[in-house]
Amino acid sequence: MKSHPASSHPLAAFAVYFLGVIVLACLLSPPLYWAGDALAGRGVLPFLHGFPFHRYFSRCLQISALVLLFPAFRLAGIRGLDALGIGRNPAWKRDLAAGFVIAFVPVALLAAAYIGCDVYSLKKEVAATGILRILSTAAAVALLEEFLFRGVLFGLCLRVLAPFRAALVSSFVFGLVHFLRVAKPAGEVPVDWLSGFAQLPLAFSSAPPWPLFGWGFLSLFLAGMILAFATLRTRSLFLAIGLHAGWIFGQQGLQLIAKYHVKPPAALLPWIGQNVVSGAVPTGIVPALVLLATAGVIALFFRYAKRPSS
Repeated sequence: MKSHPASSHPLAAFAVYFLGVIVLACLLSPPLYWAGDALAGRGVLPFLHGFPFHRYFSRCLQISALVLLFPAFRLAGIRGLDALGIGRNPAWKRDLAAGFVIAFVPVALLAAAYIGCDVYSLKKEVAATGILRILSTAAAVALLEEFLFRGVLFGLCLRVLAPFRAALVSSFVFGLVHFLRVAKPAGEVPVDWLSGFAQLPLAFSSAPPWPLFGWGFLSLFLAGMILAFATLRTRSLFLAIGLHAGWIFGQQGLQLIAKYHVKPPAALLPWIGQNVVSGAVPTGIVPALVLLATAGVIALFFRYAKRPSS
């Protein structure tokens, strides 16, 4: 994969895309909230009853990101993923499976150590459908985020920056975006046409306190660098998707079967802290070292695994 340091036009297009996603989500979220509330009240979609507005806003951000992606590609003069350095991968099945195993095994070993050292305690009851839910979440999130962050954002950065700088920028954005979560309001707030825009100042209102925020960001940044490296070496997203899915499955699997019970929660920092961002992002020096060890395993995989010619 080669960089194209010719013009900043692709990144300017991405900035316009980012702004468009926010504005469209702000405009869409109120009518979708009203429609969902009406359908729930009539018994058509009862599961939407009590669904808070801030969650509608979050879903609208995701919908807007997908809807505006094709126009953003056109604006940047991109006609396909090959323009972003993503090509055909004859070994996609192997890379996908290898990525999952390489990511999951260290997380599983770390989880076993946590439980053995009484950092986490096993729950008495575990939901039978929990594994299927986590698997589906891992697959969906890994596919979507790798397409957006490594396929689109990292690819755009590579067109104007050297590979290492492109990885730094995309990984920084990758880490920061995970904390863009609006907290649930203390009381019931009426929804009007400006309610979506009112969510913007609250973008980081549910972010964890310092130093958990810093350690969580470090884990996400390291993961982003590893995923960018995997994408750069394979010219494909499959190894990165497998890695991402393996991390999510391992971390949320730990949250499913055990509970972090250190009191106070930051008592073991900087070495170990509780997971943040939906229980999927570890915090502390120990998880960071595990991520670096995973990067070493990936380097060995590239060294000894035969790469088929595309």
